Amino acid sequence: MRKIFLFAAAAMLSTALFADQHVADFENIELAEESVLHLSESGTFTSGDFTFQQEVSVSGWGTYYYGNIVTNKTANEYKGDYQNDMSASGGAHSGKNFVVWTGSYVGVDGITLDEAAVIPGFYVNNTPWVVDAILNGDGMSDDDAAPFGENDFFTLTINGFLDGNAVNNEVKVELAKGTSYIKDWTYVDLSGLGTVDALKFTLSSSKKNDYGMTTPAYFAFDDLGVEKTITIATFEDVTIGEPESVLHLAETGTIQSGSFLFTQEVNVSEWGTYYYGNVPTNKTSNEYKGNWQNDMSASGGAYEGANFIVWTSSYSGLDGVSIDHADVVPGFFVNNTPWVVDAILNGDGMSSDGAAPFSAEDYFTLTITATLNGVAVNNEVKVDLAAEGKYINQWTYVDLSALGEVDALHFALSGSKHNDYGLTTPAYFAMDNFGAEMPEGYVAPEQEEIPAEEGIEDTEVAVKAVKVLRNGQLIIVRGEAEFTVMGQSIK
Repeated sequence: MRKIFLFAAAAMLSTALFADQHVADFENIELAEESVLHLSESGTFTSGDFTFQQEVSVSGWGTYYYGNIVTNKTANEYKGDYQNDMSASGGAHSGKNFVVWTGSYVGVDGITLDEAAVIPGFYVNNTPWVVDAILNGDGMSDDDAAPFGENDFFTLTINGFLDGNAVNNEVKVELAKGTSYIKDWTYVDLSGLGTVDALKFTLSSSKKNDYGMTTPAYFAFDDLGVEKTITIATFEDVTIGEPESVLHLAETGTIQSGSFLFTQEVNVSEWGTYYYGNVPTNKTSNEYKGNWQNDMSASGGAYEGANFIVWTSSYSGLDGVSIDHADVVPGFFVNNTPWVVDAILNGDGMSSDGAAPFSAEDYFTLTITATLNGVAVNNEVKVDLAAEGKYINQWTYVDLSALGEVDALHFALSGSKHNDYGLTTPAYFAMDNFGAEMPEGYVAPEQEEIPAEEGIEDTEVAVKAVKVLRNGQLIIVRGEAEFTVMGQSIK
């Protein structure tokens, strides 16, 4: 999990001075696709209520640009010879345009405000060239250009000025620390600088040679002046593919939606490739057909839109959700999957009680815990996916606000059905609109009752029961015997 290390804690300063200011989102700059804004000579451009400097240096070796460079490039990979140096993973934080900043030799690289204000914050990211240097070495450093190790760092320092004088505070952001590095847009709180009318950036690194730092002096930023807010993960911004599909990553990694990152574990073994944690899907089937068909579905599909996530327990614990800034997460919507419902109604085929269906004494529970800066918070939230003879079969809101301010959430499933190897109820649940507020006037839907088994006699409990719709009537078939859902014998 990536982290931001802030030198100065955000002071309790009002951002009222910034209320009438406009965020610099750079969408006012017209650019062709996959291009950059290069000024014809050293000068400035504006976005929102900020002015950004760019230095243009012309020499016998060519023309070079430093300071603030607007771009809309989206490549994730650096290809050498400065290709994709002016990019960021997947493009802008919002819209199309953002800035790549690179150190200026003469110091013409700053940002000024039209009026002094407290700046709430902005989003930062690494560029492909920097990531390549972190992972593969920069080709110039004194340590034979080795990749980043445990003692290496790449740090952005942000200083503020007021009336030409440096303010007392500064903000430090670890773009890379050890072998961890920022690889997605990450919110940085600037309110601790106080009231300022100018900002200055400085980059430093453990990688250097006799001429100075060798890590590329680049970073990307967007939405300067934006307030820290949660963007709901609706998963509609995730490309899954054709209807009735799932998104399987090529290797263990993360999927971003809104302000959240969802980890997916890819496990390759001699038995095949398996996927754990968070799996985006747009499947809509209500029925489980065995052999993992429709295991990645939810009753009727997503809560809203087409996409949602099915979560399944990971063996290595890479199964969580992180947020791009610490905050109170309001809640989300949860549902059961067809495979779980089938196990509740018909038995799971593996449990030590003969794989019988759920009774009023059985339960299947989701527990949600959280961490802040790697430390567990004291609270937890429990959701009864099935309990007391009922189960969730419609999208149901879960309030997470009791967890308090967090930057990561973790899920665990437990149940009364088990054998010597552990839980036998399929360890799945579905979620959608992660980070959403409870809708106004929301009333939780009624849970479905589990059919009682009274009256079912002379049948071995080890024989799996199957629900069948016949001539408009729901029938339970167990072996050669048939019963109504109320337990009356038919044959």
